[in-house]
Amino acid sequence: AFEFALAGAIDQSGQQAERRLALFDRTLEAIIERFHFLPATVALAPEARGILLEPADPAARETANGYLSRLNETAGAGELFVLSTEGDVLAASNWWAYDSLIGRDLSFRPYFEEALRTGEARFYAVGVATAVAGYFLAERIQGPDGPIGVAVAKINLGEIEANWWRSGELIAIFDHNDIAILSTRPDWRYRPLLRLDPHEQTRVQSERLYGRTNLDAPHIVTDTWPSRGTQFALLTAQDPEASGIFLLHELRLPRHNWRLNSFTPLQPLLRDAWLAGTAAALAVAALLLILALMAQHRRNTMLRLDDHEQLEQRVAERTEAVHIANEALRAEIAERIHAERAQAEAQAGLVQAAKLASLGQALAGVAHEVSQPVAALTTHLASAKLLAGKRGDSEIVAVLTTMDKVVDRLKALTGHLKTFSRKQTQAPAAAELAVVIGDALELVDHKLRAGGVEIMYQPPARPLLVAANAVHLEQVLINLFDNAADAMEGAPIRMLSIGVNAEGREVEVAVSDSGSGIAESELGNLFDPFYSTKEVGRGLGLGLAISYGLVREIGGSIGVRSSLGQGSTFTVRLPLASVPTIERLSA
Repeated sequence: AFEFALAGAIDQSGQQAERRLALFDRTLEAIIERFHFLPATVALAPEARGILLEPADPAARETANGYLSRLNETAGAGELFVLSTEGDVLAASNWWAYDSLIGRDLSFRPYFEEALRTGEARFYAVGVATAVAGYFLAERIQGPDGPIGVAVAKINLGEIEANWWRSGELIAIFDHNDIAILSTRPDWRYRPLLRLDPHEQTRVQSERLYGRTNLDAPHIVTDTWPSRGTQFALLTAQDPEASGIFLLHELRLPRHNWRLNSFTPLQPLLRDAWLAGTAAALAVAALLLILALMAQHRRNTMLRLDDHEQLEQRVAERTEAVHIANEALRAEIAERIHAERAQAEAQAGLVQAAKLASLGQALAGVAHEVSQPVAALTTHLASAKLLAGKRGDSEIVAVLTTMDKVVDRLKALTGHLKTFSRKQTQAPAAAELAVVIGDALELVDHKLRAGGVEIMYQPPARPLLVAANAVHLEQVLINLFDNAADAMEGAPIRMLSIGVNAEGREVEVAVSDSGSGIAESELGNLFDPFYSTKEVGRGLGLGLAISYGLVREIGGSIGVRSSLGQGSTFTVRLPLASVPTIERLSA
């Protein structure tokens, strides 16, 4: 209510100030226009032209002075006078007075120069001789060959100040220098609106527009600021009527380069706004009291309902807690069942691994026991070949040669089995890749031949020594070859491709098959222990996990890419052996 009342009062005050300023402006213009004809009349008068053409003629000066005196008595202006083109006063209506303007040099007045240049001029200043302020209307006097002088009428604006003072308003007119030239307060006259800096003060005093007035007088307005859609001004003076915060309204008078300002005190508007705010506050307080009584009754009712709802809420919370506890118990039971199942699977895997270990030991023993008969058989075959050669039986020699190759193959196979079953150490090792691949192929040759698998393999052109244990690497390749053979069972094309590619300090072995491929969802778990894509009973799911660990232990990596129906490719990247390792092994 306070804000609404204050905003309305400020808006209404602004409208009233605009109407008052418009009325004062029309009054000012009416007074000035009443004397507007005087300079033109003087400029056309033969008496004025006579003194300008004959400035040294006493008769012409007397005639001109008399004409100006009579004209001014009729018109009622402040002063009438005629200036030569040099700015000297040649004739004046107050020629008889002690403060007459005759003979004074007024060439410094701006209205003199402007009238000669443009034909007419308007200007406000304090008179040089009379020290009375007035509004000067100037008209150029044109001769046959150009300007011959200037006619000037001075208007006393004291009548305007008297009318404004009777209105009771606080108003003032400020010129282009922001100096008050007319005001309803006499103490404001020739005082600056705001503080002038020293440079500006020096410039204003040099124009001599305000007589001997001291411009060091205190400025009228201490500060101005915009607010609430209008301009506020702070006035500080000893008189309470001209001090405090005022609403500042302005009307520009571009014809004279003036500003007509009105000052409306803010205190009465604030007082009315506070009265409106207080009345509204009392009304709101009464309404709030009624609402408080109604709310109290409603609150008592709600409290009873809340007690009932809180009881129901507690029951619901306890029911929810029991439900959560049951769910946690179910989750714990499911987790325990899963753990027991995983433990059973791990135990079964360990049993199978133990079986494989026993089988490996049995194979090692068989290889050791077979090696002696194989050695004896080799000796007997050599003796038989010598006897057959002495007798010249070439057919028996051929048969014995074939049997010798079979025995060599059996000897190589038993040698591989003994090497594969030997316990390995962690000492630095280097293995020739081509030899390891050849040995691994020999160990799985029987399975590849039984499955009708064709081998596509081109040994590398140069020896490649990898920093790996030969037996471990052979175990990895045997596992990959064996898995490839299993994947190609029943495939129309059974092709095992082995590619070797050396780049920098690494060598890449790619083992590809033409089998059924592996689903993309299973590739992420392929190297996990006990995970197998084979049928039940055909694998433990440990081969790839062991191979992955062996390759990582070597310092390499193993990866796979596969497409269903197109086969799979396992890529093993291995580091090449460094020169110091090769020299140490050679030594």
